[in-house]
Amino acid sequence: MALQASWVHGNAMVVENPENLSRNGHFGWGADVDITPGKTSWFHIAVPTPVIVNDVRTNLVRVFILFRTDVGFGRVTRLHVWDGSGGPLQQFENLAFEGEHRTGLDGQNTFTLDQPHSVAFGIGISFFVVAAIGFDSPIGPSRLILGTAGGDFTT
Repeated sequence: MALQASWVHGNAMVVENPENLSRNGHFGWGADVDITPGKTSWFHIAVPTPVIVNDVRTNLVRVFILFRTDVGFGRVTRLHVWDGSGGPLQQFENLAFEGEHRTGLDGQNTFTLDQPHSVAFGIGISFFVVAAIGFDSPIGPSRLILGTAGGDFTT
């Protein structure tokens, strides 16, 4: 069984709810956005997908999002993995991931599927970020940086 990794730069990230951002930036090192306090948004990134390699359909094993949020200001709370426009092939729910996760793989940026998925079309990763709200005093926006995202495929 051969393993193939496919990655895409964070600048490929698309925001679903731009009205909930106070800033949407793209730089040489990735996407960098500020989410308005108390707001949320889905973020989407398409992974370059090797559907067939050497006449064999690939299987997706795991996906990655290398990200950073400011601790206490924003969290990744959900991540869904898609294959084309059908329903999500796996959902990771009830997450509370925050902090620096751009410099290496760890338990908060690596999502292993329950079972390998035979790829039909193209893999997309959607993740949901919740910005903190200031109850006692106003707070600034929640910063999200996405450096890169990817997936591991087998044949």
